[in-house]
Amino acid sequence: MIYLICFCITFAMLICVLSFEKKPSVTFVLLLTVILVSNGGYYAIAASVDLDEAILATKVSYLAGIFGPMLIFLIVAHICKIHIPGFAKCIMHTVQGLLYMAVLTAGQLGVFYQSVEYNKGPHGAYLTKVYGPLHTLYLISMIFYMLATVVAAFYSLNKKSVVSRINVQIILLAMALIMSLYMVERIAHLQIELLPMGLILGLTIMIAPLHKITDYSIDNIHSNIDDIIQKTGYIIFNQNLLFMGSNIYATDLFPELNEWELEEKIPGNGGRFNTFLRQPLMEYVKENDHENIEDSTFSYKGSTYRYQIGFLYSGRNRHIGYVIRVYDMTNIVRKTTG
Repeated sequence: MIYLICFCITFAMLICVLSFEKKPSVTFVLLLTVILVSNGGYYAIAASVDLDEAILATKVSYLAGIFGPMLIFLIVAHICKIHIPGFAKCIMHTVQGLLYMAVLTAGQLGVFYQSVEYNKGPHGAYLTKVYGPLHTLYLISMIFYMLATVVAAFYSLNKKSVVSRINVQIILLAMALIMSLYMVERIAHLQIELLPMGLILGLTIMIAPLHKITDYSIDNIHSNIDDIIQKTGYIIFNQNLLFMGSNIYATDLFPELNEWELEEKIPGNGGRFNTFLRQPLMEYVKENDHENIEDSTFSYKGSTYRYQIGFLYSGRNRHIGYVIRVYDMTNIVRKTTG
């Protein structure tokens, strides 16, 4: 029954992500799909009536163990703004695919399982296995990606202006839960698999940072045409005026943004932002007029910049914060006055 519950929870999570996320992460959707199918395999093992059925279901259940850790690593790399080259991803998927081919030999060759015995227990059917040499590679693969995920999270702690410390802490919590449950399962030799529950707990925890990254992504609010014609900077804050990110042009205009920590309050010490934009932002927030957009200009070193302050909405038109749009209109002013 526990596996059926895990299947239903994963299915509900997948439906919610596809239905309500404005731009769902392809990797996260793939991870949910893999875990959904794998949970179906775990349930099929428990409900199986003979060895052949159980082995077939086992092959399905290994989808999460083979591809799950790799996909989690790719998701965490995305959250931590760590670029993984396309050729590296291709190699990773290929290696895991070859490893899954070894899983498919279970019950036929002795490379993954040397022997398999069918048993019935209080939670349904389960298999007693003697592992083959390629199963060791499976464990090495799982440990490698889990450690790589933790290393990526710790590495990103030094990039406070790029990655939120809160997101990193959430990632580490999720990985700790998954690894702990898997270790308990391996050490205690339980008749019930804990990995499905560990993955679901980990996914549930990781949804929060993924959702925030999607909501506050610069890509969701800017126009590529605008950026080409008139270099445009974007600075984003959440409802509590915590800094959520900016694009490259904004950091060129306001270099202090490179030192700001994500999901922290605006520093009060100097800088061009505090000189030109902080007061207008505070007044706009105080007015709380959803229909109004603050539109004005400021001058700096002979250049004239226009800024617009407005409300930021999610894909469901829910107010989630504020966005400041800044662009150089010096040439426009010169043509007008000339």
